[in-house]
Amino acid sequence: MAAPIFCSGLADMASRYRGFIVDQWGVLHDGAKPYADAIDCLTQLRAAGKRVVLLSNTGRRVDFNRAQLARIGIGPELYDDVATSGEATWRALAERRAPGFTDLGRRCFLWSRGGDRALAEGQALEVVEDVAAADFLLLAGTEDDARLEAFTDVLEQAAARGLPLVCANPDVVVVQPGGGLGMAPGAVAAHYAGLGGRVAYVGKPHRPVYELCLETLGPLPPEAVLTIGDSVAHDVAGGAAMGLATALVMGGIHAPLFDLERGPSANGPALQRLEAEYGASPDWVLPRFRWRGL
Repeated sequence: MAAPIFCSGLADMASRYRGFIVDQWGVLHDGAKPYADAIDCLTQLRAAGKRVVLLSNTGRRVDFNRAQLARIGIGPELYDDVATSGEATWRALAERRAPGFTDLGRRCFLWSRGGDRALAEGQALEVVEDVAAADFLLLAGTEDDARLEAFTDVLEQAAARGLPLVCANPDVVVVQPGGGLGMAPGAVAAHYAGLGGRVAYVGKPHRPVYELCLETLGPLPPEAVLTIGDSVAHDVAGGAAMGLATALVMGGIHAPLFDLERGPSANGPALQRLEAEYGASPDWVLPRFRWRGL
């Protein structure tokens, strides 16, 4: 396996690819506003004739995600499509063919952000308020200030009954507006798995959400597609498992480990530790999602 190549900006290697799968949180924006170079970089990709899908592990469906992007200044002219873990989850719940979805039952106990019930809408599902009446748990999202302690009582009751849990966002941490990290749904799902619970994950690094991206980018062959993200565990591992080239943005959730203005000599050891921890190595490394360096 070739060593990752450190680049100052996407212009250094964009000509090698025709399609781009770009992570949202931690790469394009912090949940409240775009990062300084993000819109320019998307504009340059579009001007170069590249096809772009914006990918998010959010448990929200794509229409909500498009509207959210527009509110913070990332308009539809900057990309071809949006793919979300929530959309992939909604599809899996409707089809009932994917592993972990065939025997779920129809009554779900739902956790989501802001009371959103979109994953249950248009489905033959009943959302119940008491876990004792549920056939399965549906973890669509968590609030910004969520703490694991708020979930443990329900999780323990569900584990005692052997209920499966569907996790629509495998992220363990999320970049918060203004900086810092908060708990994400994957941490709740991991705790449930630790209790012996059965968990079905949708979203990066798992295959279903990448299949949504590739539907838009098709018929591009895998070698013509680059995935860009800030998580070795999710973006790099997930893209590589699909046979796609990967680029790691150092300025996201791993930012405290890196010196964003220096290259391989300063950042190589931290990258090697991440590669060893998660068993995945990017093809490219960028300080942030930008077109050219200084």
